[in-house]
Amino acid sequence: MDNSIDFLRDEVRNGFYIPTAIKQAWAATLDILSKIDSICKKHGIRYFADWGSFLGAVRHGGFIPWDDDLDICMLRDDYDKFRQVADAELPESFVIHDYERKENHWLFLARVVNNSKMCFDLEYLNEHNNFPWLAGVDIFIKDYLYEDEGKEKARCDEILNILAVADAIADGEGHNEGISQKLKEFSKKYNTIFPVLLRNKDSERQVAVELYRLAEKQMARVKPEETQRVGQIFPWVIKYGSGAGEKKSWYEKSIRLPFENTTIPVPANYNEVLSKRYGDYCTVKKNWDGHDYPFFEGQKKEMERVSGESVLRYKFDRRLLKRTVPEKSESLKTVAKECTAELERMLADANRICAEDAATSDFFDLLTQLVGDMQQLAADLGTLVENVKGTDRECTVKLVGSLQALCDALWEEYSEIKDKIENGNGDVALSCGLGNGFAKSKDALNKAIQSVNDNILSRKEVLFLAIGTKEWSAFECLYEKELKTPDTDVYVVPLPVMKKSFDGMINMTDDEIVESAHLNEYPENVECTDFREYDLGMHAPDRVYIQNPYDEVNPCLTVPPYFYASNVRKYADEVVYVPIAPTSEFSENDGCDMYNLGHYVTAPGVICADKVIVQSDNIKRLYVDALTSFAGKDTADVWEDKIVVAESEKNPVDAKKCADKGVGETQNSRKKKLLVCIGANELVESKERSVPLAEALNKKFKVLEDAADKIEVSLVFYPEDKRLWQEVDESLSKEVFEIIDRANMHFISSKPQDADKIAQEFDAYYGSPSPFVPAFSISGKPVMIADFGLE
Repeated sequence: MDNSIDFLRDEVRNGFYIPTAIKQAWAATLDILSKIDSICKKHGIRYFADWGSFLGAVRHGGFIPWDDDLDICMLRDDYDKFRQVADAELPESFVIHDYERKENHWLFLARVVNNSKMCFDLEYLNEHNNFPWLAGVDIFIKDYLYEDEGKEKARCDEILNILAVADAIADGEGHNEGISQKLKEFSKKYNTIFPVLLRNKDSERQVAVELYRLAEKQMARVKPEETQRVGQIFPWVIKYGSGAGEKKSWYEKSIRLPFENTTIPVPANYNEVLSKRYGDYCTVKKNWDGHDYPFFEGQKKEMERVSGESVLRYKFDRRLLKRTVPEKSESLKTVAKECTAELERMLADANRICAEDAATSDFFDLLTQLVGDMQQLAADLGTLVENVKGTDRECTVKLVGSLQALCDALWEEYSEIKDKIENGNGDVALSCGLGNGFAKSKDALNKAIQSVNDNILSRKEVLFLAIGTKEWSAFECLYEKELKTPDTDVYVVPLPVMKKSFDGMINMTDDEIVESAHLNEYPENVECTDFREYDLGMHAPDRVYIQNPYDEVNPCLTVPPYFYASNVRKYADEVVYVPIAPTSEFSENDGCDMYNLGHYVTAPGVICADKVIVQSDNIKRLYVDALTSFAGKDTADVWEDKIVVAESEKNPVDAKKCADKGVGETQNSRKKKLLVCIGANELVESKERSVPLAEALNKKFKVLEDAADKIEVSLVFYPEDKRLWQEVDESLSKEVFEIIDRANMHFISSKPQDADKIAQEFDAYYGSPSPFVPAFSISGKPVMIADFGLE
């Protein structure tokens, strides 16, 4: 799998913050899925995304943001094929957990796991994004159900009876006459022989496994041709009856939907299936109780328990609370002050020589050397300013111009003196006419000193350390505000985000590092400075905005250490941390949010910053509580003072101006922008409706066309790859594409991961279920799920 830097970096999706630590887990799980997928393709085995992964593929184009496991399902016959070949086909390090192979795994599912134990081998970690923990993909089995509800109920009762005996034996409670009698009954009824049950764990486990195997045989006893129903018997059909089953036809045709950086098969009529399972599944309800989040945290705690050491956790350093005076001794301002003072001294010496030493034998040589040194010093200062400030900045142009005027005045007056000497008459000529010395140069120097004051000393410098084009949006309003601040120079330095090894070494070439800064991909109105050319000590910025919380503590990514917050604040008067994006509001009861908050809040960037700008009073409280718990109760006042609520939150008018930035017209005067999405599920589900899909689309497009004076329509497909549609129904998909071509609608191409950004650009959504639905909902935009069967 291509687990790129962009995939592994922190991001906010649908208002939920996903840190790199979770992305590592996602990447490890996707690697397993890739191996399973290859096996299934090779051997013609069908599988489908299931449970949260099924919902995630349809509604999010990947993992549900607050989920971290991956579930698939297979029909019983496909599962049997997979188990026959899996051991030989899976990588050597992989293992399969089921009730036969894994102790205490008393479940009727298989879990494909990437290793038999946690692995801290450096070579392994370098290949797996520094993720040492075990990750797995769960495979749920759908068996064929009896059409007759009574027969299904009887089978479920049989299975429960067998499992009750198995569980009693596994728990060491099977050594009684009742259990012995049950084993005899099962042997006779199912024509099977059980091992002798002895009073030891190995024997008890062996018998329990045989009973589980017997139960599974009963689950598999209905043949595909005997029924039109399928279901996960344990636990759902047993618990809820045959009503928990599904139509077998739902699993006869599939389509691959986007799933993070790959695709995953789901039933082609995915909207129908999910609606049956969850009802209004498009409405986001962020709750999770299916398993511990994240799945690797239990392994980490166990490792810490055994080792007695903290594993891969950032430890608070109280020294970071002490703010030292910024280092300015080598800054441009200091150098400029020293240069102007030296120019004043040298010019005074030149005037003194002209007034007092004109008759000496070495007068002209001294003067020539002094004038040359002054010109060189002025030129060096001009070059330094150009290198530091940039040649095109107005302040640079003005200052360099004044220094050039000084050099010109020096040369002019020096030339006049030289002419008098060359054309003069001995000592009398030398002692006459030189008393004024370098009067013009003195005036030029005064103007240059004033220019240094105006264009260097009295100007402020603001630096934005951006970590990506997507994250830049968090800076945009602050950037525009700083640009409008008088006497302020604003710099944007995009930082490369680099992969590092487990022991902290950078795993990228110099060219890859430079490329990862994406210098040329920022908005056209943003002038970017190469990170290799920005000298913190020379610039000594007054304010620096940062958005990388981690410094060295991100588990697999880093920025150049030179730009860590702990180093930046050595040279800057103020360091301001801004999160990469706003999140939805949450509370301490939202476990997934709170776990992730522990990664990006209790981190060096936040702790080292002089100010942290957050979106609301509620989020401030969560930051303060988390940091106080992390650093100690005596630090509470530090965080209360440091963390502030964004001005846009206090001034909704300014916030709206920022949100509407670049629109050009007011919200009332411009056309409303409508995003229309057509999902591939319509190819299958439309056949159950009274109105053919082609007819329905023509009618819908006609309505939109009639409203063209009020609505600007853009169209998107889900999935956008037309080849995937053709695999579902080549004829109907071709007809759909032709209708859309004739409608001459504006088509946009977008990955599911860009859904939040797309939602900001439109006013409303209409169409099939897709990852754009939660993005629009989170943004507070109207969402209309289309029923293409309505007239």
